[in-house]
Amino acid sequence: MRFASTPASTMSRGTASALVTDRRPVRSRRLFSASMAALLTTSLLGLAAQGSSAAAPQPAATTTTTATAAPHDPVIMIPGMTGRPAAMDPMKANLQANGWPASRLFTWTDSSSMTQDLAKAAEQLSAKVDQVRGQTGADKVVLATWSASTLAARYYIKNLGGADKVSQYIAFAGPQHGTTNNGCQWYVSCQQFASPNTPFLKALNSPTEVPFGDRVDYLTIRSTADYNAVPTDTAMLAGADENHLMSGPMAPSHFTIVSNSAALAKMRSFITAHEGD
Repeated sequence: MRFASTPASTMSRGTASALVTDRRPVRSRRLFSASMAALLTTSLLGLAAQGSSAAAPQPAATTTTTATAAPHDPVIMIPGMTGRPAAMDPMKANLQANGWPASRLFTWTDSSSMTQDLAKAAEQLSAKVDQVRGQTGADKVVLATWSASTLAARYYIKNLGGADKVSQYIAFAGPQHGTTNNGCQWYVSCQQFASPNTPFLKALNSPTEVPFGDRVDYLTIRSTADYNAVPTDTAMLAGADENHLMSGPMAPSHFTIVSNSAALAKMRSFITAHEGD
């Protein structure tokens, strides 16, 4: 704030002294009066506040609870014979885009890329499941499998304690009962699913095709446009919670089924529908 000033040449000392002498008492009285008024006002407000506090009940403390949805079980996505984990990247991206945290999505295959003994692949899968459970703290995982890996995963559930660690088994285009397109028998795994009557499949499918179905939820997805897992119904499992058939002009092939948007939507809806079973 700026104050107006009077030039010293136009003011005598006496005049200046008089102005100072006359104003001090007035200023003191005003300050004293203002202070008393403030004190009285504060006291009155304090009394009013006390009276108001005594009269009005205090609101009860409230607790706000935010419901948090349980996290999805981790998903381990496994390609088929000769496939690399990167083949499952479209599935992984689709799940992540629909709310699955990246930290709970895993792509994996065994050391032979599912070309050798599928029982050995199941043993390696057992170690992978334990590693994922330890990393995420989850009790169980979802196995999303394709082609030959559908058999290794089912062997793991049936024979290696997987039923206690797998909540859902999802099989895309699996040769569950062999395939007539079996010209790949230089691979041991292909020999194991070359027909419905191989020793491997006969043992795997007996006495039930869905081992521990009371603990594990089973979904199979097959397509009429699949010319690798043939006939089409070889990919079904008797007793599965759902055997989903894709048909018509937009039905995916054996190689596109794991990236097909409709097939992936079916997988997501199945997972969420059966969480907590």
